[in-house]
Amino acid sequence: MDNAGIGRPDTTRVLGTLKPFQRDTVEYVFQRMYTDEDCTKRFLVADEVGLGKTLVARGLIARAIDHLEERVDRIDIVYICSNADIARQNLQRLNLTEDRDAARVGRLTMLPAMLPKLDPRLNFVAFTPGTSFNPDFPLGIFKSWDLGWPGGIGPKPGEPGPFAPRQ
Repeated sequence: MDNAGIGRPDTTRVLGTLKPFQRDTVEYVFQRMYTDEDCTKRFLVADEVGLGKTLVARGLIARAIDHLEERVDRIDIVYICSNADIARQNLQRLNLTEDRDAARVGRLTMLPAMLPKLDPRLNFVAFTPGTSFNPDFPLGIFKSWDLGWPGGIGPKPGEPGPFAPRQ
């Protein structure tokens, strides 16, 4: 596969920066998600504040990229975070490429507009529940409503959408 724009992460170096309990967590989650006979598609890592969940995620991402890059055409790392500021900060920590533009924070409604900007091989994208998954949240980006036209998805340009700010 063409690896244009992607350097294989130095997984040994990334894992070498972790504490033993963090490396153990990375290995356990990786096995459960990729190598166990009864592997799972989802896994939640939860612990006290400051114990390194983001570092564990970085280690897992390195292992996953290393494992998947010869098996799939494109790898999309989707990061769900409580707010956009933390998402931006943590995406830079999770991004294992030299390309700082590989990491994007956005709204789910703007994903169609982001697609042409995504790398054909590896992407880091973050969404926040408040702006992407809450149907009562006013979207605040009117151009997101223009994405469906022509095509019939969403309101016509210039018309209020169902999530428009309430009067």
